[in-house]
Amino acid sequence: MSSVPPAEDEDLTIRGEIATTSVPDLLRSLMQSGETGLLVMRLGDVTKSVYLQQGRVVYAASNDPDERLGESLLRRGRITARQYVEGSRMIRPGRRLGALLVEMNAVESEDLIPAVEEQVKDILMELFTWTSGDYEFVMKENHSPDIVTLNISTENLILEGIRRTKNWSRILRAVRSIDAVPVPTGQTDLLYKLELSEDEQEVLSHVNGRSTVDQICQVSYLTSFETCRTLWAFQVLGLVRQGQTGDVEVAGEGVRAREEELDVEQVVERFNQMFSRVHAFLKGRMGDQVETFMDKALEEVSRQYAALFEGVDLRSYGRADYETMLANVADLPAEQRRSLMVTALSELVFVIQLAVRTQRGREEEAVVSGILKEGMRRIGPA
Repeated sequence: MSSVPPAEDEDLTIRGEIATTSVPDLLRSLMQSGETGLLVMRLGDVTKSVYLQQGRVVYAASNDPDERLGESLLRRGRITARQYVEGSRMIRPGRRLGALLVEMNAVESEDLIPAVEEQVKDILMELFTWTSGDYEFVMKENHSPDIVTLNISTENLILEGIRRTKNWSRILRAVRSIDAVPVPTGQTDLLYKLELSEDEQEVLSHVNGRSTVDQICQVSYLTSFETCRTLWAFQVLGLVRQGQTGDVEVAGEGVRAREEELDVEQVVERFNQMFSRVHAFLKGRMGDQVETFMDKALEEVSRQYAALFEGVDLRSYGRADYETMLANVADLPAEQRRSLMVTALSELVFVIQLAVRTQRGREEEAVVSGILKEGMRRIGPA
């Protein structure tokens, strides 16, 4: 990235090449620094302009004819081809297509701003696929009076843009190595702004400062490609950072002890993924009664494994708290801890399946059995 010193009365301009950074990283940098200005990106004959206000994306425009408002509305079935043609014929200086379509009663006035937001997001999403081209950011306070200032979540734009990335070399360069250890940053406030899928939340739960990228891929329900791409998104957004030497050091523990503990945690996490999916399905059928159902299943198993399950419940989306169970059996050798947890959680799987069979009917039993069967396959032999 290079900057051009401004002459008197000129705006500061920063220029660079997309190949040396990435569109997500560039937007993240501008967002964090709270910049206001115009970001122009060029690839071949296509030029896209992104307007930022205090680091937030408020508008975007493109010279690509297929990314105009009329084409966006036509593509989504909001207007007919006839309305598009007639509205386009009436365009004049000071007469924009959106307003003309409202006058023609082709689009309701209250639907115009949401339609512009969709168009802007389309422009930006395609931009995230660029791996080459150049950019220019002009720091300036006043935008063109023609732009519509939109209320768009820049964080979710970055997240959705990275979801569309298909370039593995870019992803691998970002996560550094499959043997790298991502570390949580503790920026939990950001989670309230992000629209994460259930699978993405699970990936984030595996980032503990001890698991490698490869180990996270092994326990993720997403493909390895999608998992690495998700980790890159978390890194760009500031939820995760690349581990440094010493991050995985645990005082008083040897390498083998850490590996054994991590192995137990990963196995328990796979059980929890399974229980969480069963919980989500049954909640859709039973509502809040699912909590009582899961409590009774755990109570049944606790008769035999009281020490392990002391203080444990399944009220957090069906998940059994690993740290509590680990503390309950901390005095046991690592291999015995693993054996006990796997045996007890396997018994819980059996009890849940039996309860669904006897209480919920064949249709729900078939779904739950499928979830449990796939989950146990992923866990493998104890």
